[in-house]
Amino acid sequence: MRHIFRFLFVLAVVAGSGVHAKQLSFSFDDGLNPDTNPDAIAINNALLAQLRQSNLQAIIYPSLIKLGGSAGLQLVAQWGMQGHAIGNHSERHLSLNKADMSAADYIDGIAGAERQLQNLVGWTARYRFPFLKEGDTRQKRDAVRDWLNDRGYRSGAVSIDASDWFYNIRYLAYEKAGDTSSLVRLKKAYIRHLLDRAHHYDELGKKTLGYSPKHVILLHTNKINAQSLADIISAFKGHGWEWIDTEIAYADPLYKQQPDVIPAGESIIWSIAKKKGNTTLRYPAEDAPYELENLKRFGLK
Repeated sequence: MRHIFRFLFVLAVVAGSGVHAKQLSFSFDDGLNPDTNPDAIAINNALLAQLRQSNLQAIIYPSLIKLGGSAGLQLVAQWGMQGHAIGNHSERHLSLNKADMSAADYIDGIAGAERQLQNLVGWTARYRFPFLKEGDTRQKRDAVRDWLNDRGYRSGAVSIDASDWFYNIRYLAYEKAGDTSSLVRLKKAYIRHLLDRAHHYDELGKKTLGYSPKHVILLHTNKINAQSLADIISAFKGHGWEWIDTEIAYADPLYKQQPDVIPAGESIIWSIAKKKGNTTLRYPAEDAPYELENLKRFGLK
């Protein structure tokens, strides 16, 4: 009996200590254009089906130029009708870090996308900066931040950045070549990449913030995710992660911060670490050259 009480006491201590699984949620950028991508409807349906099967609510950030027209907008509308949030990813998917990109033109692009998206079920005033670039000067950065604040926008930041677009390019090439062996290895390499980036940003978060935050991971509405989402969910669970709805993740105080760094952007955790003087950060935080070694591990190039 004494051993039972001791066991229950240990459980109570652990429960009261705030120990919990690392938590993360999904966000998806861009949207799909059925007029140029024959797989657009299938990709959209597959992503929604796998989220539904896992009982997860995500957020999609459409960029109008990625949708093409009304057909692409209707695919986005399906996300809202299935309970997911719909944010804003701009009209033309331009980088605010480009020297010739003015704040005024950039803001026009946000407003143009808002006019198209705000009447959709699920619309929420969150803005995701294309390429996670938030400005190469303080003047541009602050002008856009002020406009977003005045319009009632909330953060569309990510804590876990990744390069799924890089792996999707390879996926499409192997699929076109009928190289099924490479597709199998690529999928394993891709999931390893996501787990690695999640671990990296979680550790950076603990060192920078003092705790493991509720994470938002950046993915795209692309084919590799349509073919892998259920496996991604399972792999993360197997490594001690808990999937949560995106709106729950965004309630973390992390996403209210606006670090004063230039160039502005990247993962919110990266930006805060930069502001606090971390000199080990790479820039850009994620990019294609970083992934070549991972491909080699799986016999790919």
